[in-house]
Amino acid sequence: MGDEQRNLSIVRTVEQLWIDEKLDQLDQYFANEQSHDRPPGVPQGIEGAKMAHRGSMQSFKDRKLEMKDIFAAGDKVFVRSTFSAQYMGGVPGIPAPAGGVPIKDIQSWSVYRLKDGKIVEHWGLNDGFAIAMQAGALQMPQMAGAARR
Repeated sequence: MGDEQRNLSIVRTVEQLWIDEKLDQLDQYFANEQSHDRPPGVPQGIEGAKMAHRGSMQSFKDRKLEMKDIFAAGDKVFVRSTFSAQYMGGVPGIPAPAGGVPIKDIQSWSVYRLKDGKIVEHWGLNDGFAIAMQAGALQMPQMAGAARR
């Protein structure tokens, strides 16, 4: 198995462990990982990733994640997923009504860089704009031509 195929396999496994909430099994796949998407106050490394994940699980109840694309190039693996959940609030600037609000098909992208079979860097992006719109915190802007119809 080549490095790219091995890296794909590792990232598929890691993504599934996150989905299955098997955080205790993740450490073996990370080597002093540097994340480029952590909020202030959340430490680097796998412990910081677990902390961020736990916080996310409080904000997004009954989260269902579906991997749409995964591919490798060199030492990097890209993953595009969508998730649906009951948004309970907790993301700064995006309130939720009591009892939460359903959100669906939110885009989530991750890029992992691996070295010697371990994850050493991560970049991640979730579509906060879509979360805010579906949660009712933002309204779709009216297009100039559409408002006159």
